Amino acid sequence: MSVFKIPLAVSNDIQRVITRFWWSSKEDKKGIHWLKWEKISHVKIRGGLGFKDFSSFNQALVVTQWWRLLQKPNSLVAKILKVRYFRHADFMEAKLGSNPSFIWRSILWGRKILQQGTRWRVGNGNQALVMGSNWIPRPSRPTFTSSLPPNTKVSDLIDSDHHWNLRLIDQRFAKEDAEAIKKIPLPRYPQMMN
Repeated sequence: MSVFKIPLAVSNDIQRVITRFWWSSKEDKKGIHWLKWEKISHVKIRGGLGFKDFSSFNQALVVTQWWRLLQKPNSLVAKILKVRYFRHADFMEAKLGSNPSFIWRSILWGRKILQQGTRWRVGNGNQALVMGSNWIPRPSRPTFTSSLPPNTKVSDLIDSDHHWNLRLIDQRFAKEDAEAIKKIPLPRYPQMMN
């Protein structure tokens, strides 16, 4: 369950068995459903009983495998997956590829959650792309007032003194995004950053 994406039908069957246990008074009789499954599967703080939605729980467990690959890129599994599926990219930009294994499909399915919740730490800006990377602390993608080349890196928005190039940021981004960018702290010693 923590490595593979469980098929939705199997996940629904597991939930059906649990609901039958909770709502049926006898094995052969159908009981009364006092609350919707969506309601009781909320966490207790939100008024639910804390039951797990098995599909979401499965996805969260698969994300841990992806996180392990990010944190330990020199592990044997990470090296094998890198050679097989994404030789010239990093883990976050890896594609499905041709003839992928079920494990690889499952890991990419779990990665969706990780991508929604992660954000680049700017550092020296050499690794994050302005348009393709999630680096501005906002829930939505940035709005540009003028076009930028697709391979523009965040480091192109930082001047030689390692401060934000305020004029360039104000020219290229919408006001809301420009203000968010200016609030991102830059490290004092960028040469120590990777």
